[in-house]
Amino acid sequence: MPILWRYLLRNYFQVFFLCVSGFISVLLVTRFQEIAKFASLCEEKSAIPLFIFYQIPYILPIAIPISCVLASILLIQKMSITHEMTALRASGLSLQRIYSPLILASFFLGLLNLHVTSELAPECRRLSRTLIYEMTAVNPLFLLQKDSLIKIKHTFIDMQDFQSGEYAKDLIFAIHNQSNDRINLMIAEKMSLEKGMLLGKNVTFLSSLDSKNPSNYDHIIIENQKFMTTQDSTLAGFIQTTSQPLGYEHLPFRLMVAKKEHEKPYSRSTKKRFNAEITRRASLTLAPFTFTVIGLAFGMEIGRKRSKKGIITAILLSLFFLIAFVGAKSFKHAPFASMVLYFLPHPIILFIAMMTLKNTSLGKE
Repeated sequence: MPILWRYLLRNYFQVFFLCVSGFISVLLVTRFQEIAKFASLCEEKSAIPLFIFYQIPYILPIAIPISCVLASILLIQKMSITHEMTALRASGLSLQRIYSPLILASFFLGLLNLHVTSELAPECRRLSRTLIYEMTAVNPLFLLQKDSLIKIKHTFIDMQDFQSGEYAKDLIFAIHNQSNDRINLMIAEKMSLEKGMLLGKNVTFLSSLDSKNPSNYDHIIIENQKFMTTQDSTLAGFIQTTSQPLGYEHLPFRLMVAKKEHEKPYSRSTKKRFNAEITRRASLTLAPFTFTVIGLAFGMEIGRKRSKKGIITAILLSLFFLIAFVGAKSFKHAPFASMVLYFLPHPIILFIAMMTLKNTSLGKE
């Protein structure tokens, strides 16, 4: 490998890995409350580092492109200030030859981002939820907290007192019964956990029975129990079956294809949602290349006076991509609009960056 390539790649990846490490640290700080909740109900302390590790791939698809633009723009700025870029160009090297190793590195980082987005992040999400289910099976009362790590689908939970996962007082648990499209209600004066058994005191169950006659009201069933016992794993198993189904964004590519084929006969929008997710992953794959080009185009200074114009333009273009990306995620029910927002920033940014590089190579500021 030429000395110039080694020099550029070493400096590029030094800043890149430093930025990625910073983003990971920020992620862990923002998820500290969630990690603390998991640690509080985890009996196997060896599972806590695993749970923390599984959080890292969530931020990598965005952290990698942003780290690319920071690494490239800082490297080119430093070479411009120290006149290394001037020396290289005076020796007969074109911008294309100087930038070749960084462009090549951005392609490899794009493939890495594709693997993280399509395989690693969904797999870590699955393993993370598996750990949560295993830990909550030991103490299912934690699932009844309002800020539980697992959200129960179509339910309302309220309680007056909750003590360290040992008992809950004045519990109200309402859930939508999909079999008859009615609401079932459970009220308990106290729920406690003892020796693997979930104990209830003064428990009332309210449910309904369809009368099968449109002109009649439903039959209300009220059941009062002074004491109730059940296995502690029953509630955890029920929660797992009623949790939110996984969307395309949470599945590896092979499972995405399988889900699409399974839903194809039942939903007209399946193909559009599948294509929108493919576009999202393709956008994240191109992002390291696009962001690296931003840094290469706007990091160089060819004038005698230092200007912040290039830095401001690079920041605005990066924000343009991120805003479009976040906006595309909000268009879940409009797949075509989502696909446009995922893809459109790339050609716009690359066109502006290429024009800037062309003017720079001609000596125009």
